Amino acid sequence: MDHAHQGLLRLAAASLDQESEESIYAPGYIQAYGALLVLQEPGLRIVQASENVRQFFGVAATDLLGKSLRKLLTAAQVSQVADLLAQDPQALRYPFELKVYPRGEHSRLRQGVQVFKGILHRLPEVLVLELEPLASTTNSNLIQVYNRLQEVIRQLRRTHSLSRLAQALATGVKQLTGFDRVMVYQFAADGHGMVIAEAKEEDLESYLGLHYPATDITTAARLLLQRNWVRQIPEVSAAPVPLVPALNPLTKAPLDLGSCLVRGVSPCHVEYLQNMGVGSSLTISLVDDQSLWGLIACHHSQPRRVDYETRKTCELIGQFASIELVHQQERDLDTYRQQTKAIQVALQKALLVEPNFIELVLARSGEQLLNLVHSQGVAILLDGSPTLIGQTPSAEQVVRLSGWLGQTQKTALQADRVYATDCLGAAYPEAQSLTPVASGILVISVVLTNHEYYIIWFRPEQTQVVSWAGQLQNSITTNSQGVPHLCPRCSFALWEEIVQGKSLPWLRVELEVALEMQNILMLAALGFAQEALEEAVERANIANQAKTQILAKMSHELRTPINAILGFTQLISRHPQTPPAIQEDIEIINRSGEHLLELINDVLDMSRIESGQLVLRATTFSLPSLLQNVANSFALQATQKGLVITVEESAELPRFISTDEGKLRQILLNLIGNAVKFTSQGQITVRVWATALDQPSEYTPCTADVPCSPLLLSLAVEDTGCGIEASNWEAIFEPFMQTEQGYHRQGTGLGLPISRQFARLMGGDITVQSTLGQGSIFTCQVMVGQAPDLEPLKTPGPRVIGLAPDQPPYRILVAEDSPESRQLLSHLLSLVGFTVLAVENGAAAVAQWQVWLPQLILMDIHMPEMDGYEAVRQIRAWEQQTPKSTPTKIIALTAYAFDTDRAASLAAGYDDHLAKPFQEKRLLELIALHGGVRYQYEVPLGTAETKSESHPLTPQDLALMPQAWVAQVHEAALGLQDHQVRQLLTEIPATAAWLGDSLRQMLEEFQLEAIANLTQP
Repeated sequence: MDHAHQGLLRLAAASLDQESEESIYAPGYIQAYGALLVLQEPGLRIVQASENVRQFFGVAATDLLGKSLRKLLTAAQVSQVADLLAQDPQALRYPFELKVYPRGEHSRLRQGVQVFKGILHRLPEVLVLELEPLASTTNSNLIQVYNRLQEVIRQLRRTHSLSRLAQALATGVKQLTGFDRVMVYQFAADGHGMVIAEAKEEDLESYLGLHYPATDITTAARLLLQRNWVRQIPEVSAAPVPLVPALNPLTKAPLDLGSCLVRGVSPCHVEYLQNMGVGSSLTISLVDDQSLWGLIACHHSQPRRVDYETRKTCELIGQFASIELVHQQERDLDTYRQQTKAIQVALQKALLVEPNFIELVLARSGEQLLNLVHSQGVAILLDGSPTLIGQTPSAEQVVRLSGWLGQTQKTALQADRVYATDCLGAAYPEAQSLTPVASGILVISVVLTNHEYYIIWFRPEQTQVVSWAGQLQNSITTNSQGVPHLCPRCSFALWEEIVQGKSLPWLRVELEVALEMQNILMLAALGFAQEALEEAVERANIANQAKTQILAKMSHELRTPINAILGFTQLISRHPQTPPAIQEDIEIINRSGEHLLELINDVLDMSRIESGQLVLRATTFSLPSLLQNVANSFALQATQKGLVITVEESAELPRFISTDEGKLRQILLNLIGNAVKFTSQGQITVRVWATALDQPSEYTPCTADVPCSPLLLSLAVEDTGCGIEASNWEAIFEPFMQTEQGYHRQGTGLGLPISRQFARLMGGDITVQSTLGQGSIFTCQVMVGQAPDLEPLKTPGPRVIGLAPDQPPYRILVAEDSPESRQLLSHLLSLVGFTVLAVENGAAAVAQWQVWLPQLILMDIHMPEMDGYEAVRQIRAWEQQTPKSTPTKIIALTAYAFDTDRAASLAAGYDDHLAKPFQEKRLLELIALHGGVRYQYEVPLGTAETKSESHPLTPQDLALMPQAWVAQVHEAALGLQDHQVRQLLTEIPATAAWLGDSLRQMLEEFQLEAIANLTQP
């Protein structure tokens, strides 16, 4: 496909996305196989209805408007709906069954009772009630569906490759649903899809291996497919059923049908399916880490409706298959990581032996370097002098390429990121003649003062023949103004395209391996700089800069997972159903995560320690509490190893002291953590005592403003571990130095050096006494002050529970390459009430910004393909070209936490900078500051209701109910009549609500057999 046509395709796709969002989310009509009512609380007044309610209930839609739901249903049925809403007010969807006798011209004798599957949805202003008529389903049919589900899951578990897994999916779903054709469709990185598995009738042509352009499924449609696991269109040619009135009377806007099963189908999609000869379809989503991995697409030549139970079974299959897909990919990645880890370890050991011969070591390991990232050539440039291995451009061409990289990618490469492309010629015109050896490159670098170290991997051109379902040019038309638009293709005949000038794409895991290799190269460069430290002052500057880069890298890599830990604990604590006991555990996790964050911040100050710029931050705190909290942090780890941790406090030990709590905690965590790590059996004893001093020193916080008595605090950590040779007693306190035992247990080698620096900063020191094979004693002494017995109280502020009413919808775009961070931000912001769209790199952020028009963007700085700096630059450039546009607020949310990172982000065009891990309160404050939104806050309760902890039900728990009722539940559960069991549960009195909740939970989890056993007479 030529570049001009690609540009037209992108413009047309953007136009289609803008036009299709309303037609997909709020089309104003539904499909004819069900009915829909829109209700206003609290009186359940009908404010909108689908035009076909007369067909199902014998009452015109206009006659229902403004009336209570009682106009259509009996008092008992309305009470059933009210009970569902009262059981869990925070739930968004309530499924139930409903029996209705038609009214009006359809007499009860002529038509009889009609059973509906009712689905209630909560929207900000209204309730939406969907009603789908059910066909009679016998228990044998349900058992047959269950058996087929078991067989599909059994087949999926037996597969050991992605292709076999996909084929098992296609075959199993076809057997379950009976559709003519079932395809498993996988999305590529650029959004287009390919059929990777197919099960079909013999007389149909095969679609296996065909590619479909990304424009076939719009952005809005993809978001809905992520939101709803199953989408049914029973009759493609059926006329849509409009809503009456067309606009919601309360909001004066089209009704959002995004969560509705009977949501209408956009005309474009109807035409697309008709052009394919499809009479009905069923789509099952496959989701990988909150993103749409692919689809199971079912097509039938005739109308075909799938019953609710089978659709729910398909939903379970999609969810289980999504998990299996992730596991299969992880297994493949683990195999690759194990192979690369062995190569990296060998290179690291060689560089440790010869740190001043980096180029020679890498040249000798050429084949290993190539295998690391599956490349055919590699160039090593140390201070501009290239060493070439394998299939590469000439030395002169490589030098010119490195010069171009230094000009165009300098910011990214100096920020410890990689540069990767599979089409170098598009960005670097000179490379168009190098396609046989360098269509794709992957670059890492270490820049130290005036010296540059590069490794450039090369991949040759990979000419591919891509088979498309129809010619892509036929998807584009232009209007009278010449603006390109997408239209459904009329032909899906095979069309082959030859793709040239591109290499095989670089996988995400290969980029990760390259980054790890960059760290190894950085450490080797640091070792070389340290060895030459005595020869020149310039070498000292190189070493300091290398240390800073390492600390920044460590900070980023540690802050990202801690952000997920702290963020998800905040999300869990938000849930109203979290038991108090679990809330206490969450608080422990949160406190531990915050402590770890403090340690990382202290590590970042290491260079300031050495330069004397770091100062103590003295606070008053409980020393026994600190000792107990630190010991508890290692309780589980110690128990798993069979160790006992004992804390012995002297009688004269003060309760409250004044000193830098964070640094003292880090010292204790490091000493006790090392003791646990290097002790296989026995015990760990922590002894703490204090000695009074005559007068304060420069290291104690005792002043006129901080009254206290000066003390020398001593802490001794004794273990029964492997011990340390006397020759290493001082070496273990040097940065990056480890004993043989420490090397095998891995680690940075920074813990003890940092702890000793902190102890010396506090007027003391850390020493060690050890016997090899018997154990060690680490003794720390620091100057502190004994404070009065007063413990400060911390009162948290009010918590945000949602957006304040009477505000327009607020869209937030999240650009973040970490899946955990994307999921955290999406969940948190959605709970508050924002509309959230998450993407994984800067290029996708720019594309979605143009189409989706968010009011605010939360954008990481470090991302693949296009980083945050470049994405912000492009957005600001577009805004300058459109003077009337309102600039989008963009906040940098990143694990890069240095002051220089904040300054750089503001200079690049960000409006603000928030370092990870972030606190929920601070994030929401920044959004309010820059976005102008208002919140609703949690109102503290005067008294808290206590709930007994949940426990498994026993037959004795049912003694409070009549025996006849227990027998009825038993018979209904034995016959798999879940609707009858659910009806019987409504007879449980309010005083035994716990019993009803437990049985309903078992019912929702399909534990009918367990209920039958529980009620066995």
